[in-house]
Amino acid sequence: MNHSPTAPLDRRESRLRWMDSLLTALFLLLLWWLVAEILYERAGSLSQRVELRQQGWLQQASRAVDARLETLQREMQLFGQVDAGLAQQATSLHPLENGQLWLLDHEQLSQPLGPQQALPASARDNLQQLLAQHPANGKMLLLPASSAANPDRLQVSMAVCDDNSSDCNRAITGFITLTSLLDPELLLPRPYFALLDAQGNQLASRHGNDNNGNLLHTHSTSSTLSTVPLQLSVQFNPREELRPFMLFALFLVGGGALLSLLLMLLIVRVNRKLGYAVRHSREVTQATHLLTLTNNSLRDRLQTLVDEQRDQQTLIDTVQVGVLMLDAEQQTLLTANEAALRMLGFNRQALFRQLPEQLFADAALYAQLQAQLKEQQLVSEREVELVTRSGERLWAVLSMRPLLFRERRAIVLSFVDITERLLHAQRLEQEKQTTERTLAQLQSTQHELYQRATRDDLTGIANRRHFLSNAGKALEQARREQQSFAVAVLDVDRFKSINDHYGHAVGDSVLRQSATTIAALLPDVALFGRLGGEEFAIALPGFTLLEAHALLDQLRDKLAAQPQQVDEHLLLVTFSAGVAERQLCGDLLSNLLKEADHAMYRAKRSGRNRVESARGSN
Repeated sequence: MNHSPTAPLDRRESRLRWMDSLLTALFLLLLWWLVAEILYERAGSLSQRVELRQQGWLQQASRAVDARLETLQREMQLFGQVDAGLAQQATSLHPLENGQLWLLDHEQLSQPLGPQQALPASARDNLQQLLAQHPANGKMLLLPASSAANPDRLQVSMAVCDDNSSDCNRAITGFITLTSLLDPELLLPRPYFALLDAQGNQLASRHGNDNNGNLLHTHSTSSTLSTVPLQLSVQFNPREELRPFMLFALFLVGGGALLSLLLMLLIVRVNRKLGYAVRHSREVTQATHLLTLTNNSLRDRLQTLVDEQRDQQTLIDTVQVGVLMLDAEQQTLLTANEAALRMLGFNRQALFRQLPEQLFADAALYAQLQAQLKEQQLVSEREVELVTRSGERLWAVLSMRPLLFRERRAIVLSFVDITERLLHAQRLEQEKQTTERTLAQLQSTQHELYQRATRDDLTGIANRRHFLSNAGKALEQARREQQSFAVAVLDVDRFKSINDHYGHAVGDSVLRQSATTIAALLPDVALFGRLGGEEFAIALPGFTLLEAHALLDQLRDKLAAQPQQVDEHLLLVTFSAGVAERQLCGDLLSNLLKEADHAMYRAKRSGRNRVESARGSN
C-alpha cells in the first residue's frame, strides 16, 4: 500500500496547531483569572474604605446627637418646673421645631413657648399614654412623627414630677428633626441614616438609598446613643468611591483585551508561518519523490544497458554485497562484512578507525543522505563515489536504511561495485535481495529478542524487570514535575484453588484473559506489568489516590461482571487490590509497591474482591 510522502508533515502540522490552540486558551484563562482577582481585591478594599468612613461618621454623629439631646433634656426639665424663674433660664430650646413646646397639666393642654398652634391628636394621645405608664421624672422619650415631607421628624416627650410627689401629672412635648441634631458638615456626604428602637424598628430616616450597592455591596453601621435607649444607623452610598474604581477596572479590562488581541494576532501569524513552512516542506518532499522516480528510471535503463553488453563482459561466479553497520547517534562503525573490507581495501581494525564520511569522495553527499534518513526517507540504489584505502575511486550503488541493532538505533549501509554489475546484472539483483532479506531477518530477530526481554511470556504484558524500570522512570519524572503518582498491586482471588481444581492450563488461561481485559480498560498513560504468579502491578502517572482507587474499582467491577469461558468451564474471576500514592508513601517505587501490597492484603482479609488504599507514613 502506497502512502503519501506528505502525510507525516500533515500530522505534524495538525499537532502543532493543536498545541498552539491549547497554549493560547491556557494563557487567556490565566490572564482573565488574574484580571478578575485584581478587580475582586480592589472591590473588597473599596468596601472596607466605605465601612471605615461609616464608622468615623457614626462616631461624630453619635457625639453630636447625644450632646444636643442632653442640652434639650435639661432645658425641657426647666420648662416643666412650676417656678417660672427656672423656666426663664431655658432661653434656647434648639433644635425644637419652630421653638414650639406644649405642656399637658391635669388634662389641661397649654403652649408655654412658640407660635400658637394646635397639638395633633396623636401627639396628645402619646402624652396621655406616657402619664398613664407612671414614667420616671425627667426621662426623655422619642416617638415617630414622620411624614412624607419630613421623614426624619420625631416627637420628643418628657414627664415632669413634683419634688414631693411620686406621681407625674405633667408632661411636656415638642417636635424635632433628626437632621437638626447633626452638624451641617455631617450631612454633606448625603448618607442614609436612621434612628432605630431596641427592636430594630425605624423611627426616623433621612435620604433615600436608591442605586446603593448595585456595583458595591456595603452594610449599615449602628451605634447606641447614651441619652436615649435608641440606635443611630448609617449607610453610605459608594457612588463617589466608584469613579476611580471604574476607571481602574476599565483600564485593566482594556489592557487584558489588548493583550488577548495581540496574542491572537501572534498566533495567527505563527500559524501562517507554520503553513508556509509545511507547504515548503511538502514541495521539497514531492521533489525528492520525483527524483527517486527518476533514479529508478535510470536504474532500469542501466539494467537494459547491462543486458545489451553482457556478451562483452566476463561472467563471474559470485557477486558479493558490501555491508557496513553504523551507530545512528555517534556515527561510528559497528560492524562490516568481508565483501566491504575487500572492496575498500581495509583490514577490520583500520576500517573501524575511519569516519563514515571519509569513505565518500564527496563528504557533502554523505551529509545529504543522513538528512534524508532523518526525514524518514529511505536511501535506495544511489550511485555514489567511494574512496578505497589506496586512494582509488570506486563507483558503487548504495542503499541506507535505519534499524534497531543491539538495542540501539543503527544505520545499515549496503553497496555494490557497479563495474562488476555490468558483467552479471541478474546475479547482482539476486545477491542484493538476499542481503535485504538477511537484514530484514536480522531486524526481526532483534525485535523478537527485545520483546522476549521486556514482555511476559504468558500474558504478553510487561514483565517484572521492564515494568519496574519504566515505572521508576515515570515516578522520577512525576517527582521532578511535582505531579501525582499512584501505584496499584492486584492479586487474583483464590487462584490456587483454580489451579488445584481445574489444572495449571486453565489457570494460565485465566491469567491471560484477565490481563487482556484489564489492559484494554486502562488509560494510555498507565503502565501494566506482571510481578509474578497471579500478582500484577499498575503505575498511574498523574493520578491521585482517590482517582486511582476509583479506577481500580471500575476494573474490578468490569472483570467480575464478565465470566471467563475456559474450555468447557465458565469461571467468575475477581481480584483484590491495594493502591498507594507518592504524596503519602514517599518517592521510592519500592515503598509504594510495599504499601500497595500491604493494602492489597488488607483487602484479602476484608473478604476479597475489594480495593483498599494505603494509609501511608507521611
